[in-house]
Order: sequence, then C-alpha cells, then structure tokens
Amino acid sequence: MIGVVTKSRDSEYWMSVCSGMEKAADEEGVSVLIVSPDTETDAVLQKKMIQDLLDKKVDALAVSPIDSYSNADYIKKANEMGIPVFAYDTQIADAEVPYIGIDNEKTGWELGKYMAKQLHNKGKVGIISGDLKQMAHAGRIKGFEEYIQKNTDIQVAFVESGYSNLQMSEREITRLMNENPDISGILATSAVTALGIMEYMKGSPVAIVTVDAQEDAIEAVKNGGIAALASQSGYEIGEETVRYIVNHKKGSDQEDQKILPVEVITNENVEDYQKIKETSS
Repeated sequence: MIGVVTKSRDSEYWMSVCSGMEKAADEEGVSVLIVSPDTETDAVLQKKMIQDLLDKKVDALAVSPIDSYSNADYIKKANEMGIPVFAYDTQIADAEVPYIGIDNEKTGWELGKYMAKQLHNKGKVGIISGDLKQMAHAGRIKGFEEYIQKNTDIQVAFVESGYSNLQMSEREITRLMNENPDISGILATSAVTALGIMEYMKGSPVAIVTVDAQEDAIEAVKNGGIAALASQSGYEIGEETVRYIVNHKKGSDQEDQKILPVEVITNENVEDYQKIKETSS
C-alpha cells in the first residue's frame, strides 16, 4: 500500500491529483491510502497524518509538504523503518527524496517572459503567492523575478504571501490596488488565488498570470480573465507519482526527479491545448 498525504482536498487541483493517483493505482494493481488536511495551512495536522501512515507500516510514503523545511523527523523514522519517501508537487528541502512534479523555477521564468512581452519590458507588477515555506511557490517567484530583473525594466511593486490555494479577501485586494494603482500585471502562484483576483478586477487591463491547468482557470484564459496559465496538471502529477513509486519498488532505473513538462497556455493556444488533452484522455 502507498500512503499519500496531500496538502488539502478542497480545490479542483487537489481533487485532480487524487483522481490521477487512484487511476494509476488501479492500472498498476496497487492500493493507495490518501489522507488530506482540511486546508493548506495546517502543517501540524499534516505531520500527524504522516506519522499515522508510518505507524500503519505503508510500503511507501508520498508527501506534498505544507512546509518544505520541516520534515527531518518523519524522514528519519521512515528510513529506520525501511519505508521509502517521495515528494510530489512540492519538493522537500535538504533531503535526498525523489521529486515528481514540474520545474517551478523554470515555470516562473516562462511566466515572467510572457509578462514582459505583454508589458513591453516596462511598468510595475505585483506577486501574490502561496506560503513561501513551500518550495513550489518560492520557486515560481524566484524564476519570475529572475527573468524580470535580468531582461526588463519592470519593477516588482509588492510580494504578498500566504495564499496557498486560497483566495484573497476583497478587502485585501482593495488595499493592494489602492496602494499600487499603477501596476500592469500580477503573478498569482496558484490558480485559485488568481481566479479570486480576476473576479475582483473584471474589466481591468491588469494582466494576470498563474499556474495550474484546472478547468475553471482554462475557461478564464478563453474568456480573457487570465492572460496566461502554466499547464501544471494535478491529474498527471498524481498518475506519475504512483507510477514512479511502483517502478521504484520494482527496482527500475529512474532519475532522482521526474520533471513533468509545462506549457504556457494563452488565448492564442488554449483551444489547441484542450483538443490535445481531449484526444489523449
């Protein structure tokens, strides 16, 4: 049995991850036990769930850490028990743990490149991010800022963090926009956050770029509410995580990281992207 701990199951993205895992497990003839905290902010509960799975003596443990930097205790316990640990969606820092997911820094870089083109390499942008203790969000910001700083005259006016698959309140968005009335673009490091900002800013020329190819975000690209979407697929990450673990248990030769491809989806290619996905599903 593969024990799986997600960050939550309260968004389309995380439900897709779980669906992908269940499909791959069924096809590979293995079982998965998936547990999830209520929200992506409950690192304490997530750690307890991990310990509970280890106590059940699962054959392998897959974790998407709420805190990338606080995992040594359970990794040590798993190693002592002979249970291999895998990180998916978000890397675990300072540990030799295989990772399955996208290259988040490269994804941020590509979104920065797209944003720069839209703004003609000038102006101001803001960043609204998930918890920076999660390497996925921190990596997206790092890549985005590196492209902007190295290749443009664009200024990053603000970085607001703590919105891991959470929407900002209208009050918070209003405060940010009032403090920064001259911004021309926003990077939101998750689609859920981006969709909330989009609703507030309907009719605004501010370009929003984000990550996660969930259906409502893809529709927002088609409708012009979101300018660009990095095509991280929760379903694919779920599938590939289970397949990677199964191959590991079989002793197959594999890279330490299974990096999944990402495409920047815009209004120009969104219909082609959907057709390809429909054909391959």
